[in-house]
Amino acid sequence: MAGEAHIHVALHRKAYLSMNTPQQAYVLLEIMPTVAIATPQAVNFSLVLDRSGSMGGEKLQQMKEAARLVVERLSPADLLSVVVFDDSADVVVPCGSLQDPATIQGKIDAIQERGGTHMSTGMDSGLKELLRGQSPDRVSRMLLLTDGQTWEDQEACLALADQCRQAGISINALGLGVGEDSNWDPRLLEELAVRSGGEWVAVDRPDKVSAVFASTLRSLQGTLATNVSMTMRMVEGVSPRAVWRVTPLISRLGHQAVGSRDIQVFLGDLQHSSGQSILADLLLPPRKPGSYRLLQADILYDVPESGLTRQQAVVDVVVTFTEDAALASQTQPRLMNIIERVVAHKLQTQALDEAAAGDIPRATQRLRAAATRLLELGEVDMAEEASQQAQRLEQVGQVDPAAMQRMRYATKRLTEAEIQDSETQPGQSESTPAPPEGEPSQQDTGEQAESA
Repeated sequence: MAGEAHIHVALHRKAYLSMNTPQQAYVLLEIMPTVAIATPQAVNFSLVLDRSGSMGGEKLQQMKEAARLVVERLSPADLLSVVVFDDSADVVVPCGSLQDPATIQGKIDAIQERGGTHMSTGMDSGLKELLRGQSPDRVSRMLLLTDGQTWEDQEACLALADQCRQAGISINALGLGVGEDSNWDPRLLEELAVRSGGEWVAVDRPDKVSAVFASTLRSLQGTLATNVSMTMRMVEGVSPRAVWRVTPLISRLGHQAVGSRDIQVFLGDLQHSSGQSILADLLLPPRKPGSYRLLQADILYDVPESGLTRQQAVVDVVVTFTEDAALASQTQPRLMNIIERVVAHKLQTQALDEAAAGDIPRATQRLRAAATRLLELGEVDMAEEASQQAQRLEQVGQVDPAAMQRMRYATKRLTEAEIQDSETQPGQSESTPAPPEGEPSQQDTGEQAESA
C-alpha cells in the first residue's frame, strides 16, 4: 500500500443494546489524505459549454471570460479541450497542450449563442476529447456548464456519465442562473455528478462563473488520487439501507452489489487538501453482548503523480453490544449532528421531488418537517424559505422554480462548515485489529466502546 490515504471510522453510538430484534446503526468513514503533492497535478481538462440562445448577453460574456481564465492558469504540461453545444456540438479547441494560448483565446472569443439545448451532444464530444488525452500521470475532468433544460436526451446524458465513470473521468456540472432566466434541471445535474464521481454547483449570477471555473481548476490540480472506489464487505446479517457522501457535499450514492454480502460505491477523485466522508446507514442483526466486526471497508485508488494504480487502504469496523442501557444510550455528538443535517437534506429533497411529481399533500408535509429540522440546526434562513415554500405549495400547488434550485443546492452544503470546523475525532483506523467474523472479542466492552 502506498499510504496516500487512510480511513477513520466512527459509530453513532458508543455501544449498541443487545436485543432480539434488528437495529439501525450509522457508520462514518472518513477518507483522509496522508501526504501532500509537491507541484500542481498535470490535468486533462475539457470545458463543455452551453451556447444556446438563452446564453446570450452577460452569461455568454462571463462564460468566455471564465474559459480565458482557465487558459491563463494552465501549464505547458496540461491538456485542454473546449466544446460548445446547442442543438449540435462543435469542438472549438481540440484536446492538446497550450502551445499557442493567443489562438485558443481567439477561438473562445468567437463563440456566439444560437439554437436550443441538446446537452448529450456536447458531453459526447467532450468525452471523446478527454479520452484522446488520457494518461496515468494526468487527472481528467469534464466541466459542464448549462443554463437550461436539455431537450429529450436526459437518458443519453446519464449514459454518458456512466461512460465517464468507467473511464475514470469525473464531471463537474454547473447550473447557471436562477428563476425566469434559467430552467436547468438540478436533479439531472446532480445525477450526472454522482454517477461520475464529481460535483454539481448552482451558480446564481453570471459574474460568479469565473470564480467557479478557477475553483474547479484548483481542485483538479490538487488531486491526490483518482478513480477512487470503496467496497464494504458486510458480515452475515448486516444489511445496508443507504450510503451517503457527506463531504465535500451531501449526496446519496448509488451502490452496486458485489457478491452476496458486499457493496461498492464510486467516489471519483480525492483532493490532497481535504478528504471525503461517507455515511453508511446499516441494519444490524441481533447479537449477544460482546464486540463484533460489522464490515471491512477498503478503498482502491490511482495516484497520478507517481503513476501508481490500484493502491489500497483497509479498515475493519467493530461494534460493541452491551446489556448496559445507560452505555447504549450514549451517542457521538459530532456524528449525530452530521446525521441530522443529512436527514434535513433528505427530507427537503424528497419534498421537492414529490412537489414536482404532483403529490402536494406529502410534499407540503415533508417541507414543513424539513423546516423544523433546519431551524433546530440553527439554519434560520433555510428553515424560513422551506416554510414559505410549504405555504406556497399548499396555496398554489407548486414551489417557486428559483427557490427549488436554491434549496436543493443549499441543503447539500449543510455538512460543509460542520465537518471543517469540528475537531477531528477519529475512532478506529486501519490499524484496529478485528475479532474473527461473527465472534465476540474478549476485550472489555467498555474499553472497546470508547475506541469506537
